[in-house]
Amino acid sequence: MSPLTVQLPEWLEACLDSQVAILGSGKSGTGVKTLIEKLGGKATLYDEGGHTGEKRLFDDSAARAAGLVVCSPGFRCDHLWIERARRNGCRVIPEFDLGASLWKGPVIAVTGTNGKTTLTSFLHEAFSHVGIESYAVGNIGKPLCELLAEDCNPEAIAVCEISSFQSEMIEALKADHVLWTNFDEDHLDRHGSMPAYFRSKYKLVANAMSDSLFVDSSVYDYGVGIGLDLPKSAIVTSNLSSEGLGLTGSVFETEPERSTYLMGRALWLSLNLAESSLVEAAHLFEKAPHRMQYLGEKEGIRFWDDSKATNFHAVLGGLKRFEKPVVWLGGGESKGGDIEDFAGRIAPKVKYASLIGKTAIQLSKALNREGIKTTIHDSLEEAVTMAFAIAEFEDNIVFSPGFASFDMFENYVQRGEAFRKAIDCL
Repeated sequence: MSPLTVQLPEWLEACLDSQVAILGSGKSGTGVKTLIEKLGGKATLYDEGGHTGEKRLFDDSAARAAGLVVCSPGFRCDHLWIERARRNGCRVIPEFDLGASLWKGPVIAVTGTNGKTTLTSFLHEAFSHVGIESYAVGNIGKPLCELLAEDCNPEAIAVCEISSFQSEMIEALKADHVLWTNFDEDHLDRHGSMPAYFRSKYKLVANAMSDSLFVDSSVYDYGVGIGLDLPKSAIVTSNLSSEGLGLTGSVFETEPERSTYLMGRALWLSLNLAESSLVEAAHLFEKAPHRMQYLGEKEGIRFWDDSKATNFHAVLGGLKRFEKPVVWLGGGESKGGDIEDFAGRIAPKVKYASLIGKTAIQLSKALNREGIKTTIHDSLEEAVTMAFAIAEFEDNIVFSPGFASFDMFENYVQRGEAFRKAIDCL
């Protein structure tokens, strides 16, 4: 079925009679533009960066010409352009709401501070393994609107990875199942506080079509602690070991991946699907690069690439797998978290820290107060060289930054590749 044959909601048909303004010209925005044009509408991209072929400013004139404004995740709720759109009587929706209003199949919403990409990918591959048609979309790479603009089946299962940036404004997205992997400090530079960060994700629960909800205990504890309604029965637990679950030898054998698997397993069993098929899919599954990936060893020293760890919870979860303290490479651009507290939490797992980025000085002082020796470096290459010089036989050198990459790199992928190249140069 093509999206052109899908019955449009009345509000969307009415909005297509006038100009559709799209705030943001990244992957999300361009996907919206393609979809609107396939539906017969006219769309204009507005971008603060002023890229070639796009209008730079969304002013009052542009707002008055638009009946519908679709905003990309990078735009905060209180952004001047969004306030301007509302002031001029525009209907303002996030990209996910536009896609959800046209999707006819089941929607699985996957959110959490960490693990959501792995869980989204795994569920999609597990469904494919048993012959159930599904798509992995959202924060994982392909926006839902971009998928709808292609030759897809909008009655298949949409497994949607949804970040707090994407969920904070949703209204039309009403998921059939919500999986919330965990909750910890992150994105405080965007949301301002932990309760606000939590509530941005909680909108998925509040808007859900059913009570098919699966959460980690950290989600339940925090939500109930701030007075929100979460059923205790939604908590995912298991007394089975990795061996008992049949995960020995798979990427889900150790934490934090084992907890990610258990979340998927809870949904899988609720759908009355065979657990044996899920175990088979688990053994076939490979994580995307830069997620606590073992790179090999040099002179008896092991290297691990966890560049995707852009928050404190990811670092702590990854370090749990190591029995003895590691040589840690960390630092980057702050996302508003408590660095002093973070240093205290990782100190028992770290024997030495080689630091980079804008947070390096503050992080170094905090770790020094915990008795951890540190050095600060201008480049990742220097940090790797020092870590290798310090490390002893059978040590693990773990690159798990704990911060955003944008102070030195375009993204965590480029950062991870730079780490690998630095190892090759040793």
